[in-house]
Amino acid sequence: MSREGVRVLHLFGRDYAIRTPAGEEQLLQQAMALLEGEIASNGRRYPHARGQELLLLSALNLCARQLQQNATGDTESRLQALNRQILSHLRDGA
Repeated sequence: MSREGVRVLHLFGRDYAIRTPAGEEQLLQQAMALLEGEIASNGRRYPHARGQELLLLSALNLCARQLQQNATGDTESRLQALNRQILSHLRDGA
């Protein structure tokens, strides 16, 4: 269920009303689907974990993945910059 500008999400038996800026409803849906998938995956791996524990574990896993992606992206951009510098020096020295 949703109202204008507010999206109601259901998680662990509770409803959460979340105001979404215009045009970002799809992003919120994707984020929620990603979180629900992570919670389901962790629930299978840790069957004795409770709702709040699963939520925290899932959030930490998603954050860790994002940080790894950021680090990989930073490394790639630094390598590209270094590659450009090397090519520039090679052209200037030739």
